[in-house]
Amino acid sequence: MKGVRTGLGIGIALMLAACGGGNSGPSIPERPDLPLQIPRTAHQVPRVDLHGRVRIGADVAASAALLTPGPDHGEIRVAYGMVRDGVGAQELTAYLQADAAAFQDAGQDTTDVQLLSDGLILRFGRTPPTIRLAAGTSPVFIDETLRVVQAINAALPRDWQLEVAAETALAGVSRPPDGEILVTFAPQAEWPDEAMIDEAIGLAESRYALGPTTDPDVSLSIESIAGRIWVDPLLTVGHERLGVIAHEIIHVLGRNHVDAGRFPKTLMVAGGSEEVPADILHPLDREALLAVYAHLEPGVTPAQLAEALGPWADTSLHIRGELDISGGDIAFGTALRNGLSQPWAVGPTPQTDLADNGALSGSVSWRGRLLGLTPHAEAVSGDANLTLELATLTGTMDFAELEQWTENTAPGLIGTGTMWQDGDLSYEIEVQGNAFIHTGGDAGTVTGAFFGPAHEGMGGVLQRDDLSAGFGGKR
Repeated sequence: MKGVRTGLGIGIALMLAACGGGNSGPSIPERPDLPLQIPRTAHQVPRVDLHGRVRIGADVAASAALLTPGPDHGEIRVAYGMVRDGVGAQELTAYLQADAAAFQDAGQDTTDVQLLSDGLILRFGRTPPTIRLAAGTSPVFIDETLRVVQAINAALPRDWQLEVAAETALAGVSRPPDGEILVTFAPQAEWPDEAMIDEAIGLAESRYALGPTTDPDVSLSIESIAGRIWVDPLLTVGHERLGVIAHEIIHVLGRNHVDAGRFPKTLMVAGGSEEVPADILHPLDREALLAVYAHLEPGVTPAQLAEALGPWADTSLHIRGELDISGGDIAFGTALRNGLSQPWAVGPTPQTDLADNGALSGSVSWRGRLLGLTPHAEAVSGDANLTLELATLTGTMDFAELEQWTENTAPGLIGTGTMWQDGDLSYEIEVQGNAFIHTGGDAGTVTGAFFGPAHEGMGGVLQRDDLSAGFGGKR
């Protein structure tokens, strides 16, 4: 058993780690347009700069043209319906089987070949890992790592979310404890000797342990329990570096390199994806994470995949709202597919930070609407009211008169549903540049932003175990 762990640890670490390519010029970190992220924001949804518009949440919005219009909720134009926008079971199964096959050769170096004779759908332990950054990591690289973690967490179930440690690792620490992934930004010349690989800009190395399997013919399987990641910041720059960080973290989460010709739209090809999406992960990357950590039991073999995935859908249920403001429109809503609810909101980028808007003072309010879905596909709608004290850049985000409609039913006119829970939710919020996050209040996570040239609008998302929703409003 010890031989299996040692042989596998060396074999797979080398197979997974070499990630070359990318820009060869040096990078000079600059403060991003969006606020720098810090470890406590790991569970906030991504905030994505779309060059003139800002999106809160994942890239899952369906066009209003693909949905059925419903009754307006005040100034909000509501739409609802199903859209075929997923990867699909056949493509996902083929990808995971190709990924698993890469471990077959590694098994030949172990004393128990049966563990890997059918390949391996590797995963990270039973509980989510904690990302810890090396001592001395700059705030910009911490920010970039947090943005990647937020993108990955948006694809994972709410009960399996990556954490980011508030404290960096002690100087000189190179072996993370079980349950942690240590991330180091350093020129390759400073990487450990065993990690020196020509033209690599990133490297991932995992530590493994034996665990149970669902296959009655194989008594034990293998899972990752800790990992180390290196990224050379001199060889990759800007958005590409986010792709490198994500590529290496996903390696430690269990995914291997696959053939770029067969699967061009994934970060997990040798050398990394030629194109890193605005949301960092490709749809196939997101669906593979969801499948492994929400639908597949530990130890599932490639041969069991089709049955274990169950009725994997390629269609999503969408609820969407729109309203007009100066400078464009605000759109918001939620998509639900294969058990994962993903709320979102998007609107035009302000010209200045909120604190620098000289036309505003005192207490300022925005009023609008929330639209969301419960895990049981019940539509939920209600008032969304943000009140902010500009002197302190703090305030409250209140959701009131919340009502729901029956499962898989479009929302009707305001007042035709039944009360959702007790009908109200309230959160304290603080502003960061043109964004805001919750700092207290009811259970759940609120992530938002201000929209419009002069902050005429606001929008964002609410995430709870019992409700995922987008919201938007105008001043």
